[in-house]
Amino acid sequence: MTRIVFIAVFLGFFVLNTLQEKSFKARGLETGGERPVAKWLFALAKISTLLCWAAAFAQALGFNMRIIAVPPAFETAAAALFLGGFGVLCLAYRHLGDANATGLPKAATQLRTSGIYAWSRNPLYLGLYLMTAGAVIYCGCAVILVLGAASAAGHHAIVLAEEKFLASRFGRDYEAYRAHTRRYL
Repeated sequence: MTRIVFIAVFLGFFVLNTLQEKSFKARGLETGGERPVAKWLFALAKISTLLCWAAAFAQALGFNMRIIAVPPAFETAAAALFLGGFGVLCLAYRHLGDANATGLPKAATQLRTSGIYAWSRNPLYLGLYLMTAGAVIYCGCAVILVLGAASAAGHHAIVLAEEKFLASRFGRDYEAYRAHTRRYL
C-alpha cells in the first residue's frame, strides 16, 4: 500500500501542476514570477525537492537505494507524510487560486488569509516539507537525506524573502495577519 501512495502522489503532483498550468495559459494568466532569492538557491531548492520525490517514486517502483533498513511502521509513517503533505499542497493551491506563481507574482494579487491560510501563512511550503520528509524517511538513503536538508533550507530562505515581499506589498494587512498566523503551523 505504501508503494501505491508514493507512486500515485508523485504522478498526481505532476498532473495537478500540468492541469493548473494549462488552465492558467488558457485564461492568459502569468505563471512565472520573479525569483525571491538568488537563482542558484532557487534552483537548488526546487531541484533537490524533485530529486527527493523522484527517489521515493523510484524506490516505490522497486529501485532499491536504501543503505539502512526502513521498518514497515516507518514506511507507513513516510507514506502518511507524503500523502498528507500532498493534501496540504492541494488545499493551498485551491485557496491561492489564480495568484499561484513560481516565484513572486508580477500581477496584482490579494492577500490570502482564509481557508488553510488561516492556519498557516505558508501551507504550500508546509505541504512540500511534509512530502519531502516522507520521501527522505521512505528512501533510507544518506544522499536523499542531504537533498532533503538542502530542499528545506533553500525553501525556508525563499519563505523569508517572500515574507519581505508580502510585507512590502500588503503593509499593515500582512503585519496583522502575521501577528496571529504562524509561519508554518
